[in-house]
Amino acid sequence: MSTIELNVQDMTCGACVKHVTQALSPLPGVEAVEVDLQAGRVRVSGKPDSAAMIAALDAAGYPAQLATPASAPTAGKTGGCGGGCGCH
Repeated sequence: MSTIELNVQDMTCGACVKHVTQALSPLPGVEAVEVDLQAGRVRVSGKPDSAAMIAALDAAGYPAQLATPASAPTAGKTGGCGGGCGCH
């Protein structure tokens, strides 16, 4: 089993966590999804396809990219969550 970490933008509330989890969980190879709202990171365990995960998150309104050890989410994010949760 491998783990892939993603930096995910526009997550601002618990509903965003739910939307991100729902977008990733049904994808082939995804065994577990852990969302760190404060850090803006998502850790996916299993044998997932990173391109499919990024596409699924983008379709759900959460732009994402693969996290690298030195990368961090963009500070000072603005705007709503993009997930249609109504938090803003």
